[in-house]
Amino acid sequence: MDGALESNTRAVFDRYQRQQEKNEHIFSRLVSLIDEEYFGFNPGGFTGLQVLDAGCGSNANASYAFLEKGAAKVTSLELGEEWMDCAARRLSKFGPRSVLIDGSVLNLPFADAAFDFTHCAGVLPHTANPRKGFDELARVTRPGGHLFLTIMGTGNGVLYRCINHLRELYASDAEFRQAIDNLDGRTAKEAIDWLLAVKGQNESPLLEGEDGFIRSLFDDDLFVTVRDRFQAPTYHEFAFTERQIRTWYAENRFVDVRRVSRYTKGLENLRRFLAPMYLHYGHPLARFWFGDGCIQMIGVRN
Repeated sequence: MDGALESNTRAVFDRYQRQQEKNEHIFSRLVSLIDEEYFGFNPGGFTGLQVLDAGCGSNANASYAFLEKGAAKVTSLELGEEWMDCAARRLSKFGPRSVLIDGSVLNLPFADAAFDFTHCAGVLPHTANPRKGFDELARVTRPGGHLFLTIMGTGNGVLYRCINHLRELYASDAEFRQAIDNLDGRTAKEAIDWLLAVKGQNESPLLEGEDGFIRSLFDDDLFVTVRDRFQAPTYHEFAFTERQIRTWYAENRFVDVRRVSRYTKGLENLRRFLAPMYLHYGHPLARFWFGDGCIQMIGVRN
């Protein structure tokens, strides 16, 4: 990524990714998302591979996971150098198997067919030319190698229609923007304490343990995600379809292209009730809320 918008996006992401790195539960949950079975690999399938984590983020959680699972070398690429101290706190233990690179996904500083596995999660919508970025990712993937991509689908579900509207409000309304910027586990706890105190003064709980359940829905992990949705500037909103991404793969000579999904475990907040829809993205309820949802696809370079 390059340019003013990409740099601004990197700065926003750097703030919350550093928070994720400092929180052991959040970091461990993110690391757990890299799983051989999810990608269709046999156990130990990453052993000995040359991996590119393109747009690795400041905490480089995917890079960490690939290294733990036996990759011979993981090249972690992100815009600028300011993020590297954060990534190094986790990755330095892997020694020369971990390499941190300043670079843009729109102009990858690598030779053709350099990697066995190319991983790029949530990066392309924040670039001026997502298709060019995809072509670059394909270029550096060797024949027989895999390219995994995560990209947000069209915002035709209820949730993303609301998010897009609220993003406009965040950009135009200073009071709303301040409220979002101040959202975290502490402010949520203060708000919930007040709500439950007033409720407790006026009525008894209908269900045993309902106050504790309400408190469990909100934590720092949730609000890191919420702030990301609003704070990050983007060239492209939720504007991609599965059919479109399949076309990108096909035109770059990928075969065995498939969309993958998972039941996201380890969530301790409201999002744990969304996990069934993450797994079954084609279910009518998931389509209603998320539309095309989060498109996660993998293919083999021919």
